[in-house]
Amino acid sequence: YAGGGGGGAGAVGGNGANNVNGAGGVGTASSISGSSVTYAGGGGSGANTFSTTPGNGGTGGGGNGGTTSGSNGTANTGGGGGGSQTTTGGTGGSGIVILSFTSPSNIAVFNMSGIWTAPAGVTSVSYLVVAGGGGGGSNAAGGGGAGAYRTAAGLSVTPGTAYTVTVGAGGAKATAGAGAQATAGSNSVFSTITSSGGGT
Repeated sequence: YAGGGGGGAGAVGGNGANNVNGAGGVGTASSISGSSVTYAGGGGSGANTFSTTPGNGGTGGGGNGGTTSGSNGTANTGGGGGGSQTTTGGTGGSGIVILSFTSPSNIAVFNMSGIWTAPAGVTSVSYLVVAGGGGGGSNAAGGGGAGAYRTAAGLSVTPGTAYTVTVGAGGAKATAGAGAQATAGSNSVFSTITSSGGGT
């Protein structure tokens, strides 16, 4: 049986059908950082006995499926890990949090968890919060799902207040030899905004 691709922020993953392995769903582009970057692509399905061509990862950091091992999701995109035919899937990509604000004009990028203190005069921000992607499966398994993607403008903040920023880790890959299953990605959080980690 063919495995399915992991879902992306912009589209569901492709179904595995007959001898065709599913591709990961595409992600969604954001220009909050000043240039267009695509995040949260799903992982591609691993190959199987009847179809030796694995599914491609979705645009936006999704890992490609593989024969002996799947590719990892790209770090700080929330991409899902690729599935594998035999040995190990790919690890999910970690998430990211980006804040954009004016007065003064600035962009804060968090590739890992930290603290952001709202500057004087800043009462609202635009945000992008992407969670960690899910790990890819093994034994002709599907790819991991992308981390959830949330973005909007006008989130109220209080000047001088320190906000905890949590950047979700990617989910662990499945390993056939040890019998370990893939795990979901971890949540990313800023203020009242939570994006859920990608599934397996």
